[in-house]
Amino acid sequence: IYSTLVDADFQETETYINGEKPRGDHESIEALRQKLNQFLQKFNDPQNELNCKRTEILNACLSKSEEKQGFFTLTVPTGGGKTLASMAFALNHAAKHDLKRVIYVIPFTSIIEQNAAVFKEFLGEENVLEHHSNFDWEQKRRAEGEIPDNQTNNAYIKLKLAAENWDIPIVVTTNVQFFESLFANRSSRCRKLHNMAKSVIIFDEAQMLPREYLYPAMYAVWELVTNYGASAVFCTATQPSLHKFLPEGTPFTELAPDPQGLFDFFRRVQITNIGELSDGELLDKINAQQQSLCIVNTRKHAKGLFDGLVDEGRFHLSTLMCPAHRKAILLTIRERLKNQETCRVISTQVMEAGIDVDFPTGYRALAGLDSIIQAAGRVNREGRLPSGEVHVFEPDSEFVKRIPAYIEQGAAVARSVLRNFPADPVSTAAINAYFEQLYSLQDAHAFDYKDIVACFDKGDEFDFKTAAEKFQIIENKTVAVIIPYNEEAKKLIEELKYTLFPASTIRKLQPYTVNIYEQEFQALNTKGVIEMAAETYATLTDKEHYYHPQTGLLIPESGGGEAIFL
Repeated sequence: IYSTLVDADFQETETYINGEKPRGDHESIEALRQKLNQFLQKFNDPQNELNCKRTEILNACLSKSEEKQGFFTLTVPTGGGKTLASMAFALNHAAKHDLKRVIYVIPFTSIIEQNAAVFKEFLGEENVLEHHSNFDWEQKRRAEGEIPDNQTNNAYIKLKLAAENWDIPIVVTTNVQFFESLFANRSSRCRKLHNMAKSVIIFDEAQMLPREYLYPAMYAVWELVTNYGASAVFCTATQPSLHKFLPEGTPFTELAPDPQGLFDFFRRVQITNIGELSDGELLDKINAQQQSLCIVNTRKHAKGLFDGLVDEGRFHLSTLMCPAHRKAILLTIRERLKNQETCRVISTQVMEAGIDVDFPTGYRALAGLDSIIQAAGRVNREGRLPSGEVHVFEPDSEFVKRIPAYIEQGAAVARSVLRNFPADPVSTAAINAYFEQLYSLQDAHAFDYKDIVACFDKGDEFDFKTAAEKFQIIENKTVAVIIPYNEEAKKLIEELKYTLFPASTIRKLQPYTVNIYEQEFQALNTKGVIEMAAETYATLTDKEHYYHPQTGLLIPESGGGEAIFL
């Protein structure tokens, strides 16, 4: 009710001050369903076994779109085409039940840009809203040639206005934006809530839902489905046991035909646990191969291993590199893989979910089984080899002094599952065993560690303010440092110093920022290489000595270095 009221108030005020704006008036869900189904006709006559299986998954989702509203799962291995299949289900399900929109919720901005581009291809850019921190409205405006605001057919204005209240048929957004909006108490953030009603909400990579907030997050989804006419779809290759966080007996409908059969069909990788490895032994194995990927749990370990790689064709990826830098490195990696050139990559978890690369061999430091399987999705991705290999190892390294508790716990459970399912850890039985054991190790408080549910357990009085303050998926313990990465970034930093509208410039600087912990920021600050632009925004001043062209931001030793960013 509050959302409906404040959105109407915002729009009335906007109209009074600025006149009518080109809001809404997008194509209907039925029209988009027809567009999509016409696009899907090209898959009707698959020419090989792989595409036959993808079409089978797609048709299963289409056939189940007429099911009554509720909770659904789509358990499909990497390469099964779940992006298209889930959208096919969603649009046909929405049309069947007279729903208003599809909201596609994704954990990482890198996957958002990738999936949104797919949807725009066949649904039209004017019908798809990307709502995340890296989307630059000003750059889009420049690309469209500065079309005047008074032209009501300006797709740019419509999309920018739709970002305020999600009044658009297709929204592609992040876990952070979706859930923090649900628990927000500020009028500007609540404007979109009433537009979540009567929608199909797809959670891609569902294993990445925030573990510490699973109870309040899942209760909120249950409320949307039970009382506000929504349907929820949880998509992943590693389906978590989410029923544990909903009222007992809540039914889930699986959309995929025979998930275990799909795992058997799409199996392209053999996962083996090779036990403890020193950094020297690991580097010998990686350097002996022309192309190899190694994913580890901390940035410090990634940097240490990278320094030990043979120089030719070596690459590093972590969140100490700004997004623009990572994007450029990934382009180079893909080209070298495609051209069969030397390519050895050391990465943190930033390389796992949704990154489209194809290595013949991979190494993964022991972590949760979901992370191991996601890493395996970057190996033999296109099935060019009879079987790819992923070697799980336990690091014996001077660079690994401590691992956060949640990774240690996931690794301990994964160690047990790999022991119990040595021949087939990528199976529905192994994945179910992993999540059942992982969730049973912790009490209920671990999944609502800030007691947010209690804010709504007070009879008729809900404590919205406290819930909003507590529900912060990304804690405010990091500092964004702007990197003068290239000429565009330097120009924007200068603009930031003098502009009267810094929010717009900050949005444009998102691809050039690195988030670090406060103690790491202080370590940099004591070196005198941080300047505060407009007295507010931290900017690196000495790129030459404190931003490496291969590994990114260099943190002085006193600043630690065990931090983990996904």
